[in-house]
Amino acid sequence: MKKMSRWDKPVAFLALGLISVGSIKANATILSSISTGNKMLASVSTPSQKQGNAKLAQRRVGACRAAARSTFIYQDRSTAYRIRSLQPNEKVTLAEERGRAGWVAISSPISGFVETKDLKLCSEGSVRPVSPSSNLCRQVTYKGLEGVAIRERPDINSRQLDAVFLSDRVTLVNPPQFILDDQGREWVRLSAPSAGWMSNGFPATGDINLEACL
Repeated sequence: MKKMSRWDKPVAFLALGLISVGSIKANATILSSISTGNKMLASVSTPSQKQGNAKLAQRRVGACRAAARSTFIYQDRSTAYRIRSLQPNEKVTLAEERGRAGWVAISSPISGFVETKDLKLCSEGSVRPVSPSSNLCRQVTYKGLEGVAIRERPDINSRQLDAVFLSDRVTLVNPPQFILDDQGREWVRLSAPSAGWMSNGFPATGDINLEACL
């Protein structure tokens, strides 16, 4: 075997060193490219994901929502005080961009708060602003033969002006007015068939005399 000269050994070591350095640089380049590629993919996917989530959560002031089930409008973001009832498919108008803590403010049919879990999109997926006047019709659900009195004032002892019966339609004043008396009875003010006040029963127990017109 041929022996290496004293000059050959440094040259060989230098060559090995250069090969090692080149290999390290190549690996670093590959890793850098992979890392850069991942960052580019992340930068492409993240905005679209965020945009999709934003669209799902988006609400608009004046947008239409409907009650998904029988529920209530509350005075604030808690179930402590009920203002009035909402019937299935009855429409409401949103009064804020985004809800908080599972609640959203509404401006129609009366100002208050509704739990977001009890709302759905209006028919045909509409989110167009709606006028309160489009939600003033109610249908009588009380089955008693004596009907429900329309009175001069929201008082059970007030003078009777008229009466309505099962399946009759009534029209609320615009904007709607609801009052709870000391017994928890809800009174609603009507413009037709006669101007006056009608008892809507006791919403706190689900005993109500009116439902939204279909």
